This record gives sequence, structure tokens and C-alpha cells, in this order.
Amino acid sequence: MAKIIVIANGKGGTGKSTITVQFANYLTSIGKAVAVLDADEGQTVMDMRAIELKNNPGTEAPWPVWKATQNAQAFMDRAKDMGDCYVLVDCPGTLNENLLPYFKSANAIVVPFRYDDVVIMRTMDFMKILELANIEGKRLFLPNLINVRVKNPNEEVIKDMFRKRGGAVLPQINDLVAVQRISTIRPIEKAQKKAVGLSVDGILNVVG
Repeated sequence: MAKIIVIANGKGGTGKSTITVQFANYLTSIGKAVAVLDADEGQTVMDMRAIELKNNPGTEAPWPVWKATQNAQAFMDRAKDMGDCYVLVDCPGTLNENLLPYFKSANAIVVPFRYDDVVIMRTMDFMKILELANIEGKRLFLPNLINVRVKNPNEEVIKDMFRKRGGAVLPQINDLVAVQRISTIRPIEKAQKKAVGLSVDGILNVVG
């Protein structure tokens, strides 16, 4: 049965699409079957794939990208029957009725965040929405695109706050040029694999 991993937060600009692509490339590099579902209104991953294939005709894509469908529940039912693979769902910063089946089907919900006050506040609001919707998938909080030169004195307090909401905190991903230089057709670079590897391994430890 496929493992469903949803990447979501109620705050935009936390790097959801970038993380989705990097995770897909990492999983492919270690021999895992993976597919990406683009459920974001901006269709970032879909558009990037289309542009890259247009500019590189004849290139074989390393993993498929699907556009979110109106019948999300039927799609999730089919996805679960795909066998031993990982389906990464790139979600927008909202949780509406159409998206609910993705969250309810998730084995894990990866929540990228930064340590600034507005992002933390929106992230906590998003957690409340998940709780009200009775979403059961494991919450995995991911400090993402972190500037290592700027230390937030409340980092440990924030991590403890997330843990008390029933989640786990993944190893952080630093704000590196290599991390943001993403491609949906090229193999993951050595620097990228090093940057995201611990985080992806943490997810795999949870979902299997």
C-alpha cells in the first residue's frame, strides 16, 4: 500500500513546493518509487515540470506529477492501491472541503515552518484546524530554510510547543542556494542530498 505524505501549512512562503520536489528527488535517489500530487492552486510543481520538459525534449521524468482532481477521495483510494511507493501531496496554505480527503488519508503531515512570529502563529492556527477536522496523520514539524547566522532565542520553546501538540520536530533544513535550486527532471545533487537527507530519513522512520 502506498504511503501518503502531505506537505502543508496555513502560512505561505514556508517552502512547501521546494521541499516536495527535493524530497521526491531524494527518495528516487535511494531507490524508492514516488509520485507527486500538486494540490496547490499555483500548480508550482506541475508548471515547473512542463517548462523543464519543454526545454529538455526527450528527457524521461524521474517521477510522475499529477494534478489534484475534484474527486479527491476517489484519487486517494486509487493512490493507496499503487503498491510500495510514496505519494507526496503539495498542498496550499488552506484546508478546505476539497482537500480534506488528502489530509484524512495521510500517513504523515509534514509542516514546514520558520521561527519568525507570524509563521509560528499561523502554524499553530493550522494545527487547531487539523484538530477540529479530526485529522489523525502524524504531525512532523520541519524547520525549513533556516538562516544559521540568525539564532532565535525561542527555538527550543517553539519545538517543545509543537511536541506538546502531538507532533515530532524533524532535523532542520538550512537556507542554502543548493536547497532552493530545484529541478523536477535532474537527479538530486550531492549538496542537496546532504541538506535534506536527515529530514527525509526522519519522515521515513515514521511512515516506514
